Amino acid sequence: MNKLKNFSNFQNWARPSPENRAFYSTELDVYLDEISQKIDNPELRHLFINTFANTVDTTAYNYIRDGKNHTYIITGDIEAMWLRDSTAQVWHYLPLAKTSAEIDTLLTGLIANQARCILLDPYANAFYDEEKLGIHATDMTQMLPGVHERKWELDSLIYPIALATAYWKLTQSHQPFDEQWRNSISLILETLKVEQRFYGHGPYFFDRVTSNPIDTLSNQGYGPSYMPTGMVASAFRASDDACIYPFNIPENLFALKTLQSLRELLDNLKLNELIATVDELVEDISSGIQKYGHIEHPIFGTIYAFEVDGLGNAVCMDDANVPSLLSLPYLGVITTDDDIYKATRAYILSDENPQFFSGALGSGIGSPHTGKDSIWPISLIIQVSTSTDDEEILNCLRILIKSSVGTGLLHESFNIDNANDYTRPWFAWCNSLFGGLILRLVQERAEILKLI
Repeated sequence: MNKLKNFSNFQNWARPSPENRAFYSTELDVYLDEISQKIDNPELRHLFINTFANTVDTTAYNYIRDGKNHTYIITGDIEAMWLRDSTAQVWHYLPLAKTSAEIDTLLTGLIANQARCILLDPYANAFYDEEKLGIHATDMTQMLPGVHERKWELDSLIYPIALATAYWKLTQSHQPFDEQWRNSISLILETLKVEQRFYGHGPYFFDRVTSNPIDTLSNQGYGPSYMPTGMVASAFRASDDACIYPFNIPENLFALKTLQSLRELLDNLKLNELIATVDELVEDISSGIQKYGHIEHPIFGTIYAFEVDGLGNAVCMDDANVPSLLSLPYLGVITTDDDIYKATRAYILSDENPQFFSGALGSGIGSPHTGKDSIWPISLIIQVSTSTDDEEILNCLRILIKSSVGTGLLHESFNIDNANDYTRPWFAWCNSLFGGLILRLVQERAEILKLI
């Protein structure tokens, strides 16, 4: 692969010229021009164009590696590929897979590279494109060349399954599902079984010398105490912060839904030897969520817990990063009219949620990852995606536009009183989510965008 291009100063409205983009698709440009013409507000239109294209313009590299189609997608200002982020960064391009050979090549190359990464280390969350060690080489865990960070997060293995199954459902193509991919699925299922922890804490441990307690694990690197529940344990959340309790409810709900989709694909591929394991996991996870996944809140009644330990303890909160409790309908796990979800959503978007912040710019959900008084645009995007209330949608969209502060892009987080105080100026996951959101609104709720 050629050296990564430097897009660290990419901002202020303009996309890179075609010859300077990381990946160029003529079909995507035509599609983007067609959609953007339906957006009247010029600031929103420019923000949509930049965010929708940000992943292909600045983070996606496609080439032939060892004779195979290969796509490497960095997060933006961190030059490594997260399994979670890379999936979310291309999700809004999936509808183009049937009509654009360029986008199909991008997606199938990513499916192949994710499988390669998982086979290198199913416990790692982020990878390099070269066999090297980086800034986390001194972490006390089993670091391998090619691994950027080795934080065990359940969703890191679930997102690649979600991408593969969504691609198949849209295209009906079996092309990406070669021996390497099948081996990666087998290893994923094996890892999930181990991380149910019916027979002890398993092989994974992680310790980092740090002053930040959410960046390492307790108990000599094995994490908090627990009792097996049938659910799959995580060491870290989708925010890359350490779990307080190992059984994360939104991640397990996401896993449950995605494994059910995987079963359909495996059945179509006649991979019967893997189906039995999927069925066991689905049954165990479903039973565990039913038994341990809810709590009684004194104000909101029965709601979903965020994390539990199987010993009777639970964390009551939500985090901006996806999977989150707020995102469950967006992920296809549940409908917005489900009674427990409605109660949970009301709790999440209230001061009872310790990660809900309000200030001069508005209200939204943050994360321990960035501390108090910071809202994540991702949470506002998910709030819009799970809302049926026009005023709520408009309010969130206006906050999102303000939070861009003229950069032409969205960011990881911003201060509730000063949008110029933001983190991560180049954060492609968030940009892709926003581009996908505006696309859906243009297609399904075009009238509401005329009120911006």
